[in-house]
Amino acid sequence: MPYRSSVVAACLLLAVPAPVPLPVAAAMVAGAETTLVVDLGDGPAVGPAAVTVTSDGSRRAARLEPVVADGLAVTLVVDASAAGGETLPAWLSAAARFILSVPSGTRSVVIADRAPAAAVTPPQRGAYGVVRALNTVRAGGERDTATALELASGQFPEVAAGRRVVLLYTTAADAGGPGASRLAADYRARGTLLVVVGSAAAARYWTAAAGGTGGFFAPAGDPVVVPALDQVETTLSGRHLVRFPTPPDLPAPVEVRVETEELAFTGEAVVESPTGSPGLAWGWLITIAGALILLLGGLVIFVRARRASRPSPPLSGPLGSPEAPVSSAVDDVPLGPPPAVGDFRAGPRSANPMSPPAVGRAPVHPAE
Repeated sequence: MPYRSSVVAACLLLAVPAPVPLPVAAAMVAGAETTLVVDLGDGPAVGPAAVTVTSDGSRRAARLEPVVADGLAVTLVVDASAAGGETLPAWLSAAARFILSVPSGTRSVVIADRAPAAAVTPPQRGAYGVVRALNTVRAGGERDTATALELASGQFPEVAAGRRVVLLYTTAADAGGPGASRLAADYRARGTLLVVVGSAAAARYWTAAAGGTGGFFAPAGDPVVVPALDQVETTLSGRHLVRFPTPPDLPAPVEVRVETEELAFTGEAVVESPTGSPGLAWGWLITIAGALILLLGGLVIFVRARRASRPSPPLSGPLGSPEAPVSSAVDDVPLGPPPAVGDFRAGPRSANPMSPPAVGRAPVHPAE
């Protein structure tokens, strides 16, 4: 960031607290609280600082936190496919160096990106177990990047938004499924930053996907030089979180100001309603479908109950009246006047159920 660095240097030289642009990388809405991921860059270390957020002309209480601090949770996703086998040693070394650089209480897990994607180690604290797990990863099989990233985004759900970081080391050109904007929206909805280290040829996709979460894409050379990968630690250390109550009406433009002892950073952002992830969208569809099924079932029960509550027709009535029952047990016997004794006739019912049977039918005599 040469421009920002020169601005910072000029301000320090002139001792003038001129405002410095503050890039807002992402806005994460989690119910009543909104978290902005801001980039304070490689300027002076942020010690005692005052942060203010203004929305609709009103100042809202806010607090500033670094991303890399106690309480951080990191998921390391490493391309362990056969296609990325040549680069795997560099990825494993870089991942180990990174996990050794974060606070000792950091919770972490390792996921191997090869079909089927799975965690190599359970979530744990400290770097020792993670480094051991990384040393067991071997290349083989096909990539399963989309599944690996979905699995990674679900780790540490209890950790506050912005304190979960997924660090992907890959030679893949993309995630192999969701588009960059969809992947970024999914991660924002879950309050997770995505940081990607990969080939410069894949910069377009991964820059959009990672940048939309408040993270970033760090291009690696070919061949990969491990010390160059340490830029992840430097860049991530400049990321900070600004937390404040979610504005009542969204979308809402907000202004952010961070004042240190030497500089004042100012930036703007728009807080929008969370779009959610594909998993959340399917959850809503399933909920709505379930409600419709319950409503339909209740309607069927109501109709049946109404039918059952209607009074039954009388068992008998005046001969020839509409209430006269028709018995299916004697469906072949007409309901006209009773025949003369000894003259039982059978035959199909005529169009008029009350008319006598047709003349000329063969009589059926009772058995003697």
